[in-house]
Amino acid sequence: MRRAVVTLAHPAHAGMLRALGLLEQAAAAHGWTLDYVLAAPDPLVAAAGLPAGRVAYLSGLRRSRRWPARLRLLVAALGLARRARGADLFYSATLSSFPLCLVAGRLRRIPRVVHVYSSYADGASYRKHLLGHARDLIAPSADSLALARRALGDFRPGTRARVVYNGMDVARLAREAAAPAAPGLVANGVPTIGMVGNLDERKNPALLVEALAAVRAVLPDVRALLIGAFPDAAYAARVDRRVAALGLRDAVTVSGFLTNPFPVVRALDVLVHPARRDPFPLALLEGMALGRPIVAAAVGG
Repeated sequence: MRRAVVTLAHPAHAGMLRALGLLEQAAAAHGWTLDYVLAAPDPLVAAAGLPAGRVAYLSGLRRSRRWPARLRLLVAALGLARRARGADLFYSATLSSFPLCLVAGRLRRIPRVVHVYSSYADGASYRKHLLGHARDLIAPSADSLALARRALGDFRPGTRARVVYNGMDVARLAREAAAPAAPGLVANGVPTIGMVGNLDERKNPALLVEALAAVRAVLPDVRALLIGAFPDAAYAARVDRRVAALGLRDAVTVSGFLTNPFPVVRALDVLVHPARRDPFPLALLEGMALGRPIVAAAVGG
């Protein structure tokens, strides 16, 4: 078995953890063992199905202002390199952990693969995370790869860049969707639209709230279900104030994080994806696999 060390700087990122859970399920069949190095513990980690015995934590994966940037990078990279003793590969699950993998991989003399899952409007963020130094990178969509290429003014000669689409275990998804739904979230006979994911500004639940107000002007019984949790309390408060201002207190429900959201997703009349940008949303794959009608923002990245 070959061994890869997978890094993730945002352990509260439910969508990315779901993607890693799918990767974990498939790895052994392809001859790989995966060890995970995350920035900090989070309840979502266990829910994603990552084996506790192969999960380690390295606080240096998160940016800190206590030390100068270069010293912080070196100390954290040394810690990561120690955890990768005997490994064959570093895999940066998101762009933000790539600088550490780049340095630690050079120390260990093993390849570094970076997953360009982020999508930024300009090159500054790509350069900040040292993507220009990558030699092996993958992206979940052609749009996402092209955006990174344009932002950097092309990749360096010799860089191997590939599109690797997100996968989906449809049979497993169907089994999970057949489980009982969380109490109080499925209202039989009441038309329900909803979204699923991290309820942050990029995923844009505020737009769904505005759309609900317009829809209810024509279909007054429709309600909206926000399946997920708000990682930012200030943004949650802004959305909540808008819900109140539009008179939607009784029409909008926030589920909080659900270990298994699929029984609720299956019950939606329409799955909405109002994101400002998103390279290849798992939520849409899951919705299609469950046969839900989808309304999505025309964005790429």
